[in-house]
Amino acid sequence: MTGVDKRVINNVPIVKIYTEKFKTVVVSVYFRAPLTGTDVTTRSLLSRMMIKQTDRLTSNAVLLEYLAEHYGAHLTSNVVKKGSDHIVKFSIEFVNDKFIMEDIDMLGDITALLKDVFSTPFNYDESDEAFFQREKRLMANRLKSMKDNHAQRAFEMLLETMFETEDYKYLSFGDLDSLASLTLEDVKDAHRRMMTDDDMSVIVAGKVEDNVFDHLARLHEHDEVKMYPYKGYPVRPVGEVKYETAYERIEQAKVNLGFRVQYSESGDVMALNVFNQLFGGSAASLLFTNIREKMSLAYSIHSQVDVKNGYMFVLAGVDNDNIQVFEDAVKRELQRVIDGDFEETFVEEIKRNMLSNRKESMDKPRGLISLNYNTLLKEQSIKTPVKSWTEQLNAITKDDVIQIAEKIKLDTVFTLKGGIDNDK
Repeated sequence: MTGVDKRVINNVPIVKIYTEKFKTVVVSVYFRAPLTGTDVTTRSLLSRMMIKQTDRLTSNAVLLEYLAEHYGAHLTSNVVKKGSDHIVKFSIEFVNDKFIMEDIDMLGDITALLKDVFSTPFNYDESDEAFFQREKRLMANRLKSMKDNHAQRAFEMLLETMFETEDYKYLSFGDLDSLASLTLEDVKDAHRRMMTDDDMSVIVAGKVEDNVFDHLARLHEHDEVKMYPYKGYPVRPVGEVKYETAYERIEQAKVNLGFRVQYSESGDVMALNVFNQLFGGSAASLLFTNIREKMSLAYSIHSQVDVKNGYMFVLAGVDNDNIQVFEDAVKRELQRVIDGDFEETFVEEIKRNMLSNRKESMDKPRGLISLNYNTLLKEQSIKTPVKSWTEQLNAITKDDVIQIAEKIKLDTVFTLKGGIDNDK
């Protein structure tokens, strides 16, 4: 049994997903704002600081002890890019007190904790400087470790090349250069703007009653509704393909291809979703089957898409001597789809797998919340009724896949190659 109830209280949308599938309750709170290079690093650091200590629970050890006392409640934060926005998400999962013998107001305690989490940065002062500096060092270490990952670094360099003058090049978790110059006042200012200006949404999933609205309404209130349209970046035409190569002492080249999709119809988004799974987004895909398995041209290969913005990336590990052969092979597989050189049954198989994966995600609280958040964003942006995700998927045909493939244009090829520049 599952039911969804959405209410706007204190100018903040709160969504209750009633389900008897889980013994836990999950509350997720989203803060959404336009993505800008000046804010992503600050918001990322802020999100980490907020779940480490609060005004009431004054150290990470005390906070963790409080969570442990509440039957291992789990508090997390993360940051993502979505459309043209930057989203800071806080989630807490805890045991439903219906399954606890002890007399404890679990929902009341958890709500009070979240309220404490959201209000604490308003009170940061010089006594929090050491805490701030420690979190900066920890975040710097994480960013440095990511730089040590060749595949991650190659993807970052692809984005910097492909989106040189566009905000999309900024990663959701920020960068080291911006982090180094941050002050505690920058973090406080970002928090103030997040709580005042961001599009805030609260979603809860579990076996909960209507009194959950009374509890969650205490988390925050806005003076006016802050529900902004959810949109992607404008479609940009593709000119001459950009090629960029960097050299490092690595045995295996990282070859990344960036494509822009020339969206023109509302159905293009779902068509791109299906195309991606067919092209390189699954183990049954053309890139995996033909380029990796049959031709042995890549140690690893997959494609991924940002369907809201119409971007596709093909990421692979390739022998240094096979880079051009590999690029030609990817182009050939794309042309194969454009030419319709695949079976309708393949499309139907891909669709069945996508539907199965979606159903599986709905069997987990966080997956259920994520899908409902996407629905909430669409409701804020599209005023006319639209078909459900499943109806849109079922409607996709082989011809739709061919038509979206024709709109996919190679924009950038970035290669992180073994050796040094003089070895060319």
